[in-house]
Amino acid sequence: MSRIKIKNFGPIKKGHLHDDGWIDLKKVTVFVGNQGSGKSTVAKLISTFIWIEKALVRGDYKKKWFEQKNRLKNNYLGYHRLENYFKTKGDDNTIIEYQGDAYSINYKDGSMILKKRSNDTYHLPQIMYVPAERNFISYVKTPKELKLSSDSLKEFLTEFENAKNNIRELVKLPINNIHIEYDKLNDILNLKGQDYKVKLNEASSGFQSVVPLYIVSEYLANSVKNQNKQNMESMTSDELKRFKKGVEDIWKNNSLSDR
Repeated sequence: MSRIKIKNFGPIKKGHLHDDGWIDLKKVTVFVGNQGSGKSTVAKLISTFIWIEKALVRGDYKKKWFEQKNRLKNNYLGYHRLENYFKTKGDDNTIIEYQGDAYSINYKDGSMILKKRSNDTYHLPQIMYVPAERNFISYVKTPKELKLSSDSLKEFLTEFENAKNNIRELVKLPINNIHIEYDKLNDILNLKGQDYKVKLNEASSGFQSVVPLYIVSEYLANSVKNQNKQNMESMTSDELKRFKKGVEDIWKNNSLSDR
């Protein structure tokens, strides 16, 4: 089981007051707190560190890349607009520790220290941070034409489009026996009740919030299930070695360009 410890980052000061500051990341982890207390901040950091761990396991980047000074701040936390949350004065410096199945990551004084953990099997996760601004996607008639400044919202919109195009029949919502219908010809999502049908962009704000979250979550969950069936989600230590060697061979091949 993965876990994370956060101190002096944005609205988070002392961090979790139990278990020496560690927050266990279970299959379902719920954060409850006042507005602006750091719930979303914790979720964004979790998604970032899980992504870094996945990139390391797949061999997308080497350890030295991530361990360069200010790499986390300058290259990754800007995605979630957290780059200005770091504390760098006195005894209140930001400390973030993450322990995953494959790697442990320790951030302090502007740099990350990464250590590989002994784990023969690592399950590649499907990572998606769902932004609160997802309501915009439901409200506008043509979300693909939105000029978005949020990288996380852009990525969510991509998965939202994938999820819509994957709908083949009515999707039942766990709310009041409501179903989601996708009119692919006109690119319209409808909500169908027992005796009515309404377009999503004309529905209540609650449905506009929950529908994108639900269909994207279901789409990604089914993607992971399909990978499980094909036994593609897990990599043994030997498979990891072969995969990493293949990536290294590509990097060393000077005849290949990045275009």
